[in-house]
Amino acid sequence: MKNKIKNTAYIAFSVILLGLIPVFFAKERPIEVNLPELNEQEITAIEEAAQKKAHVSAERAFVRRSVACQSNDDCVIVDKDPCGCLVGPSGVTAINVNYMLEFSEKQSKQLKACPDKEPSQLRECSPSAHAVCRNKTCKIVY
Repeated sequence: MKNKIKNTAYIAFSVILLGLIPVFFAKERPIEVNLPELNEQEITAIEEAAQKKAHVSAERAFVRRSVACQSNDDCVIVDKDPCGCLVGPSGVTAINVNYMLEFSEKQSKQLKACPDKEPSQLRECSPSAHAVCRNKTCKIVY
């Protein structure tokens, strides 16, 4: 019987103690927070900056995924520029073959007038150029 009374007293004490916790953490007055007021133009500018940052981040993530590979068979040379080798070796790149459709969709949105000249035969545009997987990244070797 003594243990029952003792346990009941402990439980009652615990309940009272838990009930007093908010009293110790309560403040006499609320904390005041002064936030600057933004006008519509500032809000729009902040939202546009956030969207641009998200878009850039998504583009970088796509590029990282699109060049990742496990073997040479995963890689292929594609036109990075709508004009390809007409603009020189910088007009092509190597990507993972699984991302060709997405890559070509992104490239088809670019409208550009191509120079009227012979395609470059230098480095990445040379006939011996081919895509390989090096350090788990697609590269062009020539």
